[in-house]
Amino acid sequence: MNTKSSALRQLIIAFVLFPILLMGVMLALPNLPESPWRALLAIVPLVPVGLGIQAMYRAISGLDEFQRHIQLLALAFAVGATSFLTCGYGLLQVLVDLPQLSWLWILPLLTTCWSFGLAFANRSYQ
Repeated sequence: MNTKSSALRQLIIAFVLFPILLMGVMLALPNLPESPWRALLAIVPLVPVGLGIQAMYRAISGLDEFQRHIQLLALAFAVGATSFLTCGYGLLQVLVDLPQLSWLWILPLLTTCWSFGLAFANRSYQ
């Protein structure tokens, strides 16, 4: 089995496993009101996030130089756009009293920006 399909399968498993574990944790936490296990249980959904990171690393490692360049451009766009948006919203929170958002939204924002970055980078080479 090649590295790319193996990494893709691992990434899909991580994407499916994360919401399942998150829902399970959200259902279980109210039943442990004063337990010292609450914090450990709360971070259990990070396991598939770690698997996803490993899968992305393996997938990018298996790419040729040109495709790695495309990924680097997409990632640079994603980091810049995510930084711009989160910093802008942070300023608005402090200066205009916008509601506070959870840090949980940063990863979906980053991956969405990465997708846009991939589209832009691929289009620039066509």
